[in-house]
Amino acid sequence: MTTFHALTVANIEPETAEAVEITFAVPEALARDYAWRPGQHLTLKARINGEELRRCYSICRAPRAGEISVAVKSIEGGRFSGYALRELQPGASLEVMVPQGNFGYRPDPAVRGDYLAIAAGSGITPMLAIIEATLATEPESRFTLIYGNRSTDSMMFRQALADLKDRWPQRLQLLWIFSQESTESALFHGRIDGQKLHALGEQLLDFSRFDRAFICGPQAMMEQASAALVELGMAPDTINIEHFNTPGTGGPRRTAGAAQGTRVTVRQDGHQRQIVLAAEDESILDAALRQGADLPYACKGGVCATCKCRVLQGEVEMAVNYSLEPDQLAAGYILSCQALPKGDGLVVDFDV
Repeated sequence: MTTFHALTVANIEPETAEAVEITFAVPEALARDYAWRPGQHLTLKARINGEELRRCYSICRAPRAGEISVAVKSIEGGRFSGYALRELQPGASLEVMVPQGNFGYRPDPAVRGDYLAIAAGSGITPMLAIIEATLATEPESRFTLIYGNRSTDSMMFRQALADLKDRWPQRLQLLWIFSQESTESALFHGRIDGQKLHALGEQLLDFSRFDRAFICGPQAMMEQASAALVELGMAPDTINIEHFNTPGTGGPRRTAGAAQGTRVTVRQDGHQRQIVLAAEDESILDAALRQGADLPYACKGGVCATCKCRVLQGEVEMAVNYSLEPDQLAAGYILSCQALPKGDGLVVDFDV
């Protein structure tokens, strides 16, 4: 069961004019709860102007005793990001869920690997933790980062990446791509897309040499980058994508199945309750929350897997799935924020 704890904001450090790094103090009693794998994220919960808001942010630093950090970048109209950048202060307390997510990599000292990271904008956040932890743990491994931004001033973690380069000059290669800033070579000007990666492959990098790739950024960039890496010689199962932002689909859309009034049995914390859908396109999660259930969730976009549960009886259809792996799907796990029951009799369990 996913759990929130009240953590104190230990420090807030500006990264750019529109981004901050927030560090939480983790008391010793909660150290095991907040142990995490590089690439995972935290869900933050706050009541802003009378409304409870939840947002997911990637953990951005390699594990350090007694603290855990995320980066928040302001988005236009973003209520939570606006609060984090303009109002949140050190000493404040926020509800923070224990680390979640399947993206990332658990470094192994016995492994010698050649890794690639491709990031654009705030997509650098999980990459910083993955790169630092991997190079620190695997003394024979190497990392190449391709990082796209509008300009130097908009780069998050510019100094942190420079520090990593100073620490491991022979094992870390950094390539900057700028879309709104002049560069000495046209190779490093523009946006990260399939064409840009093919150009880098022709002039600079042998992408087939990489053992594993990590991609995080806008959806279109990730799709093009993943396809290009396969074309350039990487195996699809070595490419890992972090869907931290998804296109607005307006929620689940039913193609067939049950109608308004469908009943679903929800098991949680050893108890069960029956919920009733108010509309044919209402998700299991939304129906349960509307009827008072305190279920775990964060993004409601099929990305974070915080709301996953297991089907014990019946069938569902899911609008999108960016987080569950094939073996989890085969075992009956679903995303309740995207799941629509196919008829009465559905039973789902949040305790497994």
